[in-house]
Amino acid sequence: MTKIKLYSSKQIIFILLLILLLNYAVLSSKAQTEFYLNKITSIGGSGVGYDVDIDCNYAYITGNDGYIVVDIQNPTKPKIISDFEINGGAFGIFVKDDIAYVAAAGQGLFITDVSDPANPTLLGHENGGGISNNVYVSGDYAYISNYENGLQIFDVTDLTNPTKIGEYSLDGRADGVVVRDNFAYVANPNSRVNVLNVTIPSAPQKVSTLSATDGATGISAFENLLFVGCYSSNVLVFDISTPSNPILLGLHTDDDEGEAQGVVGNSTHLYVADNYGVEYLNISSLPTITKIAEQRQGVSAAHDIDFKDNFLYIAGGSVTGSLVFEVSKSQKSNYLGIYIGVPLTVIVLSVTFLLLYKYKIKKKET
Repeated sequence: MTKIKLYSSKQIIFILLLILLLNYAVLSSKAQTEFYLNKITSIGGSGVGYDVDIDCNYAYITGNDGYIVVDIQNPTKPKIISDFEINGGAFGIFVKDDIAYVAAAGQGLFITDVSDPANPTLLGHENGGGISNNVYVSGDYAYISNYENGLQIFDVTDLTNPTKIGEYSLDGRADGVVVRDNFAYVANPNSRVNVLNVTIPSAPQKVSTLSATDGATGISAFENLLFVGCYSSNVLVFDISTPSNPILLGLHTDDDEGEAQGVVGNSTHLYVADNYGVEYLNISSLPTITKIAEQRQGVSAAHDIDFKDNFLYIAGGSVTGSLVFEVSKSQKSNYLGIYIGVPLTVIVLSVTFLLLYKYKIKKKET
């Protein structure tokens, strides 16, 4: 015969609570240590994107036909609300005080009024020659990095009549430019990052080049930090508290053969568009730079990146167009697995334990 031993309800409740506690501990630990870059959506109709700049609730993205304005008040449902056509397309854009300054490929600098984002209008234009690549505005001057002519400086005091007043030729093309306290930092793939004194805009003077920035292409700044992305996929952080003498704070080397064309961040984190995908880096403990998350799936030629809150906006290639990603502690593809799969697992395990412990069968000789 057999004898059935019935376990007490207290023992059963204890086992269930233990299972739930273990599952919660695992999920909580994972949530605290892991981040994900979840693709939220693509910006339909955006086509190839070269540069992206976020201003308030709008993303401005350049492309082969000029630039588009995207309403991002709801990041999960971005909507193109207008476009500004430029023959030959545009590469760079900088938006400040309701004015969009555009580096218009072979046509120089365009200045447009975007006080009504749904209806951008032309204010002024000046062709400085060469191929305009990127643009940065500081004070009354617009600084354009040029594929052929190095750095060009425009006086934009009169927005309707921008005037080229200065130029500094570099060895090879200039990809990106940032200005801080009368010093321009120009990313040049052939000759690193060049530091130019632009105190006299009509006569810029070279001060130095930054070491370890070979293949420099992407560049941006946050407060006293300068971020540099290179074709070697290296990402560097410099202290520019003394603008004429930047100090290297940290270097991140990646072996994924990407090209860090777009870099943007703050005092603790850095986001990188490395052509093949998007990376999320922790720079809070310099000189150590740690990769927190990376996403390559669904990304085609990530040319540039900007962010607002926990959302990233990527100017991408022709296959995927421009994209929106979210920085999250949950992996989007596994949402169902987390919210359905885990409870289901708990139930299955609970039933299993009940069967094993509630009815313990012992054979007894009769």
